[in-house]
Order: sequence, then structure tokens, then C-alpha cells
Amino acid sequence: MTQAEEKIDLSRYVSNQDKNVYAIYNLPEEVIAVIFAYVSRSPAGFRENLAKLLKDDELAVGDSSGGMATAYSEKAARFHEKWVVGYGHSSVAEHAVAHLGVEQISRLASAELELANTFNSFTEYSQRYQRPVRGSFHIPAELESRPAAKEAFIRLNGKAYDTYERLLAGLVPYLEATLPRNEGESDKRFSSRVEKVAFEDARYVLTLATQTSLGLTGNGRALRDTLVRLLSSRHSESRKLARQMEREISRVIPTLLKHVRPSDYLLETRKELMENPIQPPETSWRGRAFDGPCARFVRLPDYRQALEDLCAHLLVEAYGFSWEQAESAVKQMEQKEMETRLEAALKHLRFFDNPKDLFRHLFYTMELSVSEANWHQLLRHNRGTHFTFGEPAVDWGYTVPPHVRAAGLAEPFSRLVEEADRVHEQMMEECPEAAPYCVTNAHHRQVVATASLWEMYHLINLRTTPEAQWDIRHAFEQLFTEWEKEHPVLARYAKRRG
Repeated sequence: MTQAEEKIDLSRYVSNQDKNVYAIYNLPEEVIAVIFAYVSRSPAGFRENLAKLLKDDELAVGDSSGGMATAYSEKAARFHEKWVVGYGHSSVAEHAVAHLGVEQISRLASAELELANTFNSFTEYSQRYQRPVRGSFHIPAELESRPAAKEAFIRLNGKAYDTYERLLAGLVPYLEATLPRNEGESDKRFSSRVEKVAFEDARYVLTLATQTSLGLTGNGRALRDTLVRLLSSRHSESRKLARQMEREISRVIPTLLKHVRPSDYLLETRKELMENPIQPPETSWRGRAFDGPCARFVRLPDYRQALEDLCAHLLVEAYGFSWEQAESAVKQMEQKEMETRLEAALKHLRFFDNPKDLFRHLFYTMELSVSEANWHQLLRHNRGTHFTFGEPAVDWGYTVPPHVRAAGLAEPFSRLVEEADRVHEQMMEECPEAAPYCVTNAHHRQVVATASLWEMYHLINLRTTPEAQWDIRHAFEQLFTEWEKEHPVLARYAKRRG
């Protein structure tokens, strides 16, 4: 540092001034991004660049502002206007982060938000642990001009909550009589556990219009991409949500969100595809009740080929082979030798470990017919699963939770689902935009998912434990049983928590 720069007090902005690793704080997010970006074009370190920038009054974070950082900086804005907006250097935007609270949006909109970009982090209100409030559901704006359809929509959601309360009233005494107590469990803790299980199963009759809340953290680049996706949504609620988010994020990272607009690519592609639709074969699943999900692999790599590919990656990583050398070596190996080598790369995994990155090179494709309740769990907490899915629908049957059936409550449960089917059909004729909101948590959704072997270890480890919710646990138990049979060594150490 120069003598002038040494006079700058950095203690308000860095966690230490003499070590090679330090935290940076008390600065606007866009200013932090500028400091990080400068390093790629300057031989100086972060602290040196920070000291230089702090001398510039335009940053408004120096002594002239009392050492407090303001939410906006003209210098940072000009930098981002040039390098991010002007030149498309989007990586700079990843250093600016915003945290959002998002309240009173529908379950349908929350799913769109959570699927918009995999780099965002979410924590959502859980219907498994909390009791929703009567009347807390989204009414699509398109219904305002259709009073008869709006009345039917509101009536459905009222009936859904009535049925929810009826299920709770029946499930609680049933569960109190049938759930085994844990050793040393107090009456209060047991009652809390019973209530949680009752919430978990009763929520299946609530619709996707039911409102939820969530916390969101994302970097500028991911948030910008998220807004583009939401602005391109077919649902007016999601488009409105995007503009609300844009307004609030811009208070923290204003420049990075300039010129956000819907994606012409997404809009034009959707329009062209819908102009030439293909009708699916007739299905007999509508109105059919299932006791749980159905999950299967639709693309399992050949086991021998999978072993060869993974062993080749292992030889490159562990022993420095070229790819040509590795391929030649594995062709000479017996299957048992390849299994032994790969088992050595997996067997030392512990409870929270992730497998070696070489296992990201092998992919599996799965088809799942799962309830919307199951789907909302599946789309969260994944570490890189890629999904293909359609709009919520009522054509694929529905799940009746086992406790609901065992408690003798299947009849009112199914009656509500049948009512949702009727109103969905009415909305398809009178107000198609509102139809997806009539789908219940019980209705099945068809999902095709692709995941690497690395990701499968995360999913199986997380979703097959005794603590996992029964619906999603059943889906992944089905997948694990098939996987273990077809790829025994590769699946052997996936379960590490149960």
C-alpha cells in the first residue's frame, strides 16, 4: 500500500488487514462486485483496490459519509453499465447478492419461481408444519371479468379448506391411537408430532391457488435470469411477481437489472408450438386414486459401459492417464476389477459427503408420476436434477395418503378431488388461465428427470431416510430398488443416512 492508502481505515469493510483470506462487508452489493472485477485487470489485491475506491467520493462509503455504505453508487453503476449491461460480462453480476422475502403468492407461482434458475436458494413456508389460513388463496386476475367462473373458483377453494379441516379432525384422533410413541417422548412432543403428520396428509386436498411465502437469496446474474423467465410466464401472477421483485432487488443492485424484459425466444417458441399441437393418446388415469407415486428409469446406461466410462475418468484423475490411455486400459479389465476400483472410490463416503466429481459424467433418466405435493418437494433441495414437465393438470389420477385411507376418510377426500376435476373442466372452457390453480396437491403430475450419478447419491441419500416425507420417500425407494438391481456397485453406497 502507498502511504496515502495506509491512512484509509479498512476495518469497517474487511475482517482483517494482514491475512490472505478475509471477509468484505458493509458495502453496497454492486460496489463489492466492482472490487472483485477490478482484480482481473489490476495487479493489486482486493484491499488495495478497496482503499483506492474508498478515496473516491462517488462511492459514498468513505469518511465523508460517516463510514456508512449507501445502497447506490454512481461509480459502481457506471462500471456495471459498461461491463455487464453494455458488454455482457455477466460473471461480474454474480458477486452482487440480494435477499428477498416473498409473501402471499400461490403454490403455482412459487413453483415457477423456484424452477426459474438453479443458482437461487429458497426456504419456503411448509404446509407440512403449519396450518394454512382459511381464505388465503390467489384469485387469478383473468377471473375478474368472468363472475360465474370466479364464484365457482372461490367455492372450490372454500370446499377444499372445509375438507382440510374435516381431515384434520379425523386424522388427529386416529394418529393418536395408532402412532407409536418414541421412548421418553413427552405428551407435548407427541401431540406436536401427531399434528405435523395430520397437517402433512390433510394438505393434499388444498389447491395450487393456496398461498405460500418464501425467502430467496440469489446473485445478480441468477436473479436477472429469474426475472426474464417469470416475465415470460403464461401466468399473469408470475409476470406481476417479476415486476415486484425487480422493484425491490433494484434497491440493492440497481444497475444489474436494467433493461430486464421477457424472452422473445421463449414467447415465440411457445406460440409456434401451440399453433401446431399434438393430442396425446386417450388416458384412463383421470379420477383414479393411487396410494402413492410411480417412479421408474426410462434410460439406464448399459452397466458394462457405465463401468468402463467411470473407470476411465478414475484413471485420468487418480493416475494422470490420457483419455486414450485410460480407454485402452479399461478395455483390458474384467468387470470385477472395474467394480472393485469404483467401489474404492465410493465406499468411504460418510453421512454428509458428496461423491467424487468424476461421477457427474454418468446420467440417468427417470419418469415420475407424482402428486403435486411430492413434486413441490422434488423441485427443491436438488443439486442439479434437470426436469421436463407440463402445466398442472387433472388427467393423471391422484394420491390418497395412506393415513387418510386407514382413518376412513377416503370418501370426503375423493369427493373434493372430483369437485376440483369438475371446476378445472369448467375453467378450461370459460377461463383457461385459471384452470391450473384448481389442481390439488393430490393430483398427479408427469415429470421426466435427468440426474448424474453424483446427483443420484444426493437424492437417494436425502429422500430415502426414515425422516423423509412418505410420498417422496416411496418414489425414491422404487428408483433405488431398480437401480440397485441393474447397477449394484454404483448404487451400493447411495444410502448413508437411514
